[in-house]
Amino acid sequence: MAIDFPGLSPAQSAGNRGKVSEQQTPATGNSAGNQPTGNTPARSDDTVRISDTAQALQRSVGENSGNADVNSDRVAQIKAAIEDGSYKIDNERIADRMLQLDSLLG
Repeated sequence: MAIDFPGLSPAQSAGNRGKVSEQQTPATGNSAGNQPTGNTPARSDDTVRISDTAQALQRSVGENSGNADVNSDRVAQIKAAIEDGSYKIDNERIADRMLQLDSLLG
């Protein structure tokens, strides 16, 4: 997901993730209240842009949400195999699927 913040360079927005700037901290001992408190309303020129990939994923999740077919027997078999220690994990298959997903998203 891509978010565009007008007036900020990519380096500024990436370097300040999770940090509170001095402008956002509440003013202490200032009865005039000249400094912003971080609770100011959003400016009307702020924009958020969701990438095409994120929009496609969102659509596919919405389309498949009504088709939640769960094979209860299969789930019970897998749970039993995990409990008795006979469930085997195919690491290569998992890695291949992760690479497939990465190529779809990348």
